[in-house]
Formats: sequence, C-alpha cells, structure tokens
Amino acid sequence: MQGFLIAFVSVLVGGGLAGATVVGLVDSQTAPPEKSPANVSDPVLEYGTTS
Repeated sequence: MQGFLIAFVSVLVGGGLAGATVVGLVDSQTAPPEKSPANVSDPVLEYGTTS
C-alpha cells in the first residue's frame, strides 16, 4: 500500500511540475509583443552575438 501512495504522490507532483512548465512556455510565446521573445512580422537572426 505504501508503494502505491508513493507512486500516486510522485505522479501528482510530476504532473504539477510539467503543467506549470507548459503553462509558462505557452504564456511566454503568446504574450503581448513587448513581452514576447519573437516577432513573426520581423524575424531577426543574429548569429554569434550575445545580449
């Protein structure tokens, strides 16, 4: 019984972490233009530069 509880709790914790990661990723990609990391209308590829 203890093994089942440990497995259940680990599934819940892992699912929560995965869900939070996916929500953060989707939010950052669909944010307003001033917060979004990319611009579809004006793509910029800067190779070898650091910001």
